[in-house]
Amino acid sequence: MSVHAALARPVPGAPRGRHAKPRARWPRVVVRTSFLALALTALGAVVGAGWPPVLLVVPIAILLLLVASVTKLRTASRKIDSIFAAELSAPDTGIENVENEAA
Repeated sequence: MSVHAALARPVPGAPRGRHAKPRARWPRVVVRTSFLALALTALGAVVGAGWPPVLLVVPIAILLLLVASVTKLRTASRKIDSIFAAELSAPDTGIENVENEAA
């Protein structure tokens, strides 16, 4: 199976659909609230120092790229783990027996 085909497969252990078990919301709420407070503090510091607010574009872009890459990495890791689990639980194909008989 190619890497692209493996990444396109759905992850069996991931919650999806109408009956997916909801996760706890408070960690996300805390992180989002603290991030918003930090962003407003940084904006206030930049504006208070007399700098143009456009200077915040680069840190914001770096942060967004970091979040996106971590999310993709976690998704790919879950899919690879599920592929390895499927391979390890697959029944023996008997390829080793054919190679031994030919020798």
